[in-house]
Amino acid sequence: MGLRATLEKPKVGILGGTGRMGSWFADLVKAYASEVFRVGRTTRITPAEIARECDVVVISVPIAQTVAIIKEVGPLVPEQGMLMDLTSIKKKPIEAMLRYSRAQIVGVHPLFGPAGPSDAGLRVAVCPGRGRDGLNWLTGILNDAGLAVTITSAEEHDQMMGLIQGVNHLSTLALGLCVSRSGLMLEELLSCSTRTFTKTLDRMRTMIEQPAWLFGSLLMDNPRALEFMDRYSKAAGDLIEISKEKDRASFERVFEELKAFFCSEESVSHTTTDRC
Repeated sequence: MGLRATLEKPKVGILGGTGRMGSWFADLVKAYASEVFRVGRTTRITPAEIARECDVVVISVPIAQTVAIIKEVGPLVPEQGMLMDLTSIKKKPIEAMLRYSRAQIVGVHPLFGPAGPSDAGLRVAVCPGRGRDGLNWLTGILNDAGLAVTITSAEEHDQMMGLIQGVNHLSTLALGLCVSRSGLMLEELLSCSTRTFTKTLDRMRTMIEQPAWLFGSLLMDNPRALEFMDRYSKAAGDLIEISKEKDRASFERVFEELKAFFCSEESVSHTTTDRC
């Protein structure tokens, strides 16, 4: 029996299925599966058993553990099955899945928090690896859920995430350290805070309430993130130097450079608001 037939009502096994993202995916696919098995640290069923018995095997573990798990279970997934992952970095996991498994391969990155989507229109990046049946089955489910699917290569995905996640989280963490080391009390800051800064502090608090390893992996395990963090550091250094020198002409040129990028007719047409 080939994958096309088994995907009519496949057995789905999720390694890391008791975590928040794994649980989200289990809820998403249960209507399309004959059974959904969720494997966690305390469950009796083992990853090897899941890999042998299920038509679709999903890897939803921390980034640092992903390749090791793929190496362990990949050879056990039937050739007519599908192996996929839900991690935030795609190049290394897809390379590992292609190397250690003969099954169809898909890389998936839900572009929202692990609590899962509350509204249609949230984005999911999908990176094809091997085969079409599994890819079509998965994208059909995502489309049915009202999620916006972006098909991209693993290389392009990791490059974009280096900026979207790496630099974004770096800037939030750096601001948090600046605030915590400022000598000012949080209550004092809030008493004079603008709405924008209050929202920034709320976002910061939400971030640091999550596990440190999650954001550490996004900063350290994606080589493209390190590249963009270096660019961010240089950009910040340029602005600091301009401020030290009180170089208003250079500051104006920076604004013109930013306007040329963000406020061009083409750029505005791709954003949700037009404020330029």
